[in-house]
Amino acid sequence: MTEKLDLAISNYKVISAITKKAQTLTLSNDKYVSEFNLPDFSKNYKNSKNEIETYFDNLNDRILEYAYLELFAGFEATVIEKIKHASGEMSKTIKENYNNSFPFVNYEKKFVKNVDDLSSLNKILDLLKNKINDKLYEGLEDIVKYRDKLAHGKRFHENVALDSIESTYDIMIEILDEI
Repeated sequence: MTEKLDLAISNYKVISAITKKAQTLTLSNDKYVSEFNLPDFSKNYKNSKNEIETYFDNLNDRILEYAYLELFAGFEATVIEKIKHASGEMSKTIKENYNNSFPFVNYEKKFVKNVDDLSSLNKILDLLKNKINDKLYEGLEDIVKYRDKLAHGKRFHENVALDSIESTYDIMIEILDEI
């Protein structure tokens, strides 16, 4: 069930490696500025090396941000898949084990949560709060705040930072293993 998360990390590593190679090539030969369709830099190539380095540093930051968003989207989709599966199993258990004479069988929808009941990220967080350990939950809260910062503008949760994309991946995998 970690395919989406694995793909996000793999995509990040590939794109990051390509970007580093492009940066090296561009700094070694000015023909790559036009070959890679980079923005125009100073007329004097020697003087534009700092601009090129700054450009690639900013590009690498953006690539990392997109990777975090892809990783989070994969995590969220996987959690929703797990919720759908669990919801189906609970509904099936009620239907198989309780006949219509049990008073609560008609209230199956109130007992069993499904994806429609968990339409927002906050509802999913509430559900996971009591399922995963406190340390993991705190890590997940930071991941969500960071995702909000990236998705909704950097004015949200300005002070939130994550250790690395790999440690974020590890937290997500640990959460998925627990649920």
